[in-house]
Amino acid sequence: MTLKTAARPAPGLPSGMTLSIAVGEPVSSGHLESASSVLATLPSVGARISPAKLTEMLEALLACDLDAAARLRILHAWKTPLLDACEHLGEETGARTGGPGSLFEGRLYRLMFRNLAAAIEQAADRQRAPDADLNAWAVRNLFHFFQHQIRHAARLQIPLPAGSWRDLHALSVRLVVSTRYLRAPEGSREAGLDVAHQGVKSIELRYKEVLLLGLIAQVFVTAIRDHLQGLRTWAVETRLENPFGLTGQRGLWLVDLADDAPPCECTGPLSPDFRGWVLFPPEDFVRMLDSARLSEAFARDRGVCPSTC
Repeated sequence: MTLKTAARPAPGLPSGMTLSIAVGEPVSSGHLESASSVLATLPSVGARISPAKLTEMLEALLACDLDAAARLRILHAWKTPLLDACEHLGEETGARTGGPGSLFEGRLYRLMFRNLAAAIEQAADRQRAPDADLNAWAVRNLFHFFQHQIRHAARLQIPLPAGSWRDLHALSVRLVVSTRYLRAPEGSREAGLDVAHQGVKSIELRYKEVLLLGLIAQVFVTAIRDHLQGLRTWAVETRLENPFGLTGQRGLWLVDLADDAPPCECTGPLSPDFRGWVLFPPEDFVRMLDSARLSEAFARDRGVCPSTC
């Protein structure tokens, strides 16, 4: 699955940006399974199944040729049982790493994200959501499950799976582009434009929440829950700006869309070759990070700033 946003103009996206980023690693089977064979093996919703069986089910779902609407209906039905299983695994695991519980919990969050991404990609290719409510649920939960991934990794002090942040950046751009060009439902063109505008604002807000959470997780590794209360307010006050006109400025927070990483504070001058967003968090959020010795945390956990800085 590949995201290509250069095929049509993308107003509001970083100038000159061309994305062709694969979403997630290839499925292990190497081929698509038929939808009927996968559906025939799905357990009944509400049945008690092991985390291993849940993982197997989501892997099979990811590897089959279901259409977007059918995939989303299955994910919608299994969301609550999956979260219940993950909560139980989290209680058993605590802060221990390497055990089967911690591995299954992280894998389930990742697989749910990738299945949601697959359905959203299918819908975006058609420029029409399979169902407005179902599509809104998918977008909302795409970011929701990525937040679960961040919290899980922070709790166990382990990195996110390779490609996680790159997938998020690519999907966020894809969602903005596809929402801007979403075909209007029955009704006036103005109504369709208003729906698209509101959809873009909602996507950007959820994306900013995840970006800020990624910064929080780098600093407050063992106390991430204590700093989530103001996340929505901080996201509302945060700006994501096109880098045009900011070349040469120092001390910017950068979101490199091709980088598999959360935002990075770049102390050097912004390169004219940078492709991504410039993040402007509110001052009280930055002060909170500074109070936790942000520069020392970056030096310890991330090393040098990316080469684009």
